[in-house]
Amino acid sequence: MAKLIFVTFLCFIFTPQVNALEWNKLGSEQQNVLKQFSSKWDTLPADKQKKLQVGATRWLEMDAQKRTEVLNKFDNWQKLDPQKQIKLKQQFDKFKQIPAQKQQQLRNAHEKFQQLPQEKQRKLMDKFNKRNMKKMNKKAQDKMRQKNRGH
Repeated sequence: MAKLIFVTFLCFIFTPQVNALEWNKLGSEQQNVLKQFSSKWDTLPADKQKKLQVGATRWLEMDAQKRTEVLNKFDNWQKLDPQKQIKLKQQFDKFKQIPAQKQQQLRNAHEKFQQLPQEKQRKLMDKFNKRNMKKMNKKAQDKMRQKNRGH
């Protein structure tokens, strides 16, 4: 019985995934973009292969200016400390949970903000931060009051 379970387990491990993409099924341009993954392509999970294929397709559709922007963003991401990266990933995950219409409203507001002069952006950020500090202080004060009542 143990041998049968072991053989079944081995078959499961070495059976290729049904949805896996074969390297030779990728276009030559996609293969060129993804060449760093060629040697380990067959070991990557199917969902990772698909994400890489989609990314390669997007890359190939970008003009030179957009590619430069993406590379700059990637460089900036790499320079962030790991804690900041984690925080940003969490914020992005929260954003993805918001309904699509609200996401679009936030994107539009962000785009409008980006088009403002630097001085106006700074003033708005200062105002936003002051408002948030007041809220945070009020919450902290409320917590202290609750804690003091409990004792």
